Amino acid sequence: MNRLQLTPVVKQLVIACFVLFAGTYLLKFKGIIDLDDILAMHFPKSDLFKPWQIITHMFMHGGIWHIAFNMFALVSIGVVIERFIGSKKFLQLYFFSGLGAIFIHLVSQVIQVHSITGLWFPDESILGLQVHGTSVQYNTNYFSSGADAVTVAEIYFGGVLGASGAIYGLAAAFAFLFPNTELVFLFIPYPIKAKYMIPGIVLLDIIFGFSNFSGDPVAHFAHIGGALFGLALVYYWRRFDKNNFY
Repeated sequence: MNRLQLTPVVKQLVIACFVLFAGTYLLKFKGIIDLDDILAMHFPKSDLFKPWQIITHMFMHGGIWHIAFNMFALVSIGVVIERFIGSKKFLQLYFFSGLGAIFIHLVSQVIQVHSITGLWFPDESILGLQVHGTSVQYNTNYFSSGADAVTVAEIYFGGVLGASGAIYGLAAAFAFLFPNTELVFLFIPYPIKAKYMIPGIVLLDIIFGFSNFSGDPVAHFAHIGGALFGLALVYYWRRFDKNNFY
C-alpha cells in the first residue's frame, strides 16, 4: 500500500478544512461575511458565542501557514493511526481530542477572568466591556488597570480556531502506540523517537502557557488538553477494550 495514500477520514478532514479556509477567505475578501465570527470558538459568555462553534472551530484556520502546518501534521500522523485503529475509532479519537482541547482552553480562560475580576463566568454586560477601535471601555469596579481589561476583552471578543488541539491528541496517541518510531520535527536535523519528541513539544506548551507571554496568539492550553484527552482515550482502549483494539 502506498504510504502517502490518504485514509478515508483523514482525507475528508483535510478537504473540509481547505474548503472552509478558501470559503472564509473569499467571503471576507468580497466583504460578504466573516465566517470567523460565526464558526470560530468564542467564550461562552460572549455575545459572539454560538453552540455549534464547539465543533466548527476545529475546521477553521487563520492563515496559510496555520492550515499548511496542521494539515501536514494531520496527514503525517493521522494516516498511520487510522490504518492502525480503523476509521471509526480514529474519528472518535479526533473529536474527543478536539473537544478536550477546547474544554481545557475554556477552563484556563475562566480561571484567568476570575483572577482579574474576582467573578466566575461573568456576563459581558456586567464587566462593561466595549471595544472602540484600539480602546477598551470597562467597568472600573472589576478591573485594576486598563491592561487587565484588555486581557479580558481579548478573551470575550477573540475567537479560537484550528485543528491543533485534535492533532495534539493524535500526536499523543501516536507516541503511545508507536513510541520508538523516529520523527523529524521542523528544523531539527536528526530524527527523534516519538516517546521523546511528543512529550517535549507538550512540555514547551506547558511552559509557554503558564508564562503568559504578551501577544502570544497560540492557545497553548488547548494543545495540552488535546494531548491529555487523546492519550487518555487510547490508554482506555488499550486497557479496557482489548477485544476491539490492537
